[in-house]
Amino acid sequence: MLVFRLTIANLKMIVRNRQALFWALAFPVVMLGIFGLVGSFRGSTVTIGVVDYANDALSKRLIDSLSDVPDFEVELWVVRAAGEEAAREAVRDGDLGYLLVIPEGLESMAQSEPPVSVTLVYDEGRLGGSVVGEIERFMDRINLELAGASTRLKLRTEGTLSEDLSFMEFMLPGLALWGIMSNSIIGLAASMATYREKKILRRIKASPLKPRTFFAAQVLAYLVMSLVQATVILGLGAIVFRVPVGGNFLIIGVLILVCNVVFLNLGFIVGAFSKTVAAASGFGNVVVLPLAMFSGVFFPPEMLPGFLTEVMRFLPLAPMVDILRGITLGAKTVLDF
Repeated sequence: MLVFRLTIANLKMIVRNRQALFWALAFPVVMLGIFGLVGSFRGSTVTIGVVDYANDALSKRLIDSLSDVPDFEVELWVVRAAGEEAAREAVRDGDLGYLLVIPEGLESMAQSEPPVSVTLVYDEGRLGGSVVGEIERFMDRINLELAGASTRLKLRTEGTLSEDLSFMEFMLPGLALWGIMSNSIIGLAASMATYREKKILRRIKASPLKPRTFFAAQVLAYLVMSLVQATVILGLGAIVFRVPVGGNFLIIGVLILVCNVVFLNLGFIVGAFSKTVAAASGFGNVVVLPLAMFSGVFFPPEMLPGFLTEVMRFLPLAPMVDILRGITLGAKTVLDF
């Protein structure tokens, strides 16, 4: 079949083109290694400052329960005139990861209504799910022990709650889609510009080969390449950095193909407006970089200002990253989104 033979020929050209192969496979793998090294130096211990106004048996139990967790390093801040404010300033400056403020008379107030609020202050840029979860588990145990079994303690957080993910677990799905998107948009646009510069498109019109057959083979080649890229990036992330990749692999493959169809359409648009290869590369980066920066690839969307969060909803990459991250890490289905 002609389309099949042209697809194989396009794949061979991609493999033989070392520069194209580098941007398609080697560069995303290099970025995966860089972010993996960055993540390895982030440290596994969490420093929690505690301002204990209560200084009673219940507050001591809370501090001891946090101290028993291997990854937590509890630092007890001595309460003086400006003790709490100094601790909050340390959180704002990044010197302290988390601050737990225990109100005065915790044990006595826990026996009455309304529920007592224990405040947790943390930087919104941190993934704080594990800390919040550990404190809430302690409060659940205390609530069950108190008479009446009704809610007597509750945690009031100040910040944006994030998923309980490690650095590489958060980054890996976004890196996979980012690599596929970059190769599809910039690579296809550059190929179209090359064909235009060398008058290949005009020659195709004069030949028996139909243009739709020629471009169908181009699309199929990039779709196959996207599956190879996703397999390499997700596979290395699972093997080297031990990121759990769950979910149905068939659904992940279909999702990768659907996402790449969107990227290839953007590549055709960029290629249509690019007269030269240099212009296609520059124009392609203008499209790729904002999509990567504002679609939740490198940091949680909650870190963006309010108006950018609204804009992000209209970017095609944002829901794709969210869905792939949910499927690969949470073993969710597409119907869950």
